[in-house]
Amino acid sequence: MHEDVAALRFNTAIAKLIVLNNHLTKLDAVPRQTAEMLVLALAPFAPHVAEELWDKLGHADSLVYADFPVADPRYLVADEVTCVVQVQGKVRDKIQVPPDITEEALRDLALASEGARRALDGRGIRTVIVRAPKLVNIVPA
Repeated sequence: MHEDVAALRFNTAIAKLIVLNNHLTKLDAVPRQTAEMLVLALAPFAPHVAEELWDKLGHADSLVYADFPVADPRYLVADEVTCVVQVQGKVRDKIQVPPDITEEALRDLALASEGARRALDGRGIRTVIVRAPKLVNIVPA
């Protein structure tokens, strides 16, 4: 969000806040720290509403004096990425893989995937193009 605000892309910054809010509304209970961070992130765009929410959260002082939230980098690392498996240029499967997977391991996973086996239907393989970790394209013989 910091990059969006710095680049004056306010619409995308607000869209990210909306996505976060949508995730939070699906929870049974929102952790207080998360609610406070959301209100602080909302403040540059809707200061009066954010100030009211800050007061409702029980803070006596203004949110103007609170630090803007900063993301912890250890939580910004993707645990898994989606790899698209194509056969003859058509998407046949999607598999979840670690972001640091090797090309050989990804090739083996893609060839073993249900969608790829179904699309190949016993045909041989001419070539396999691997662009780890996002794409595997299988060209049948």
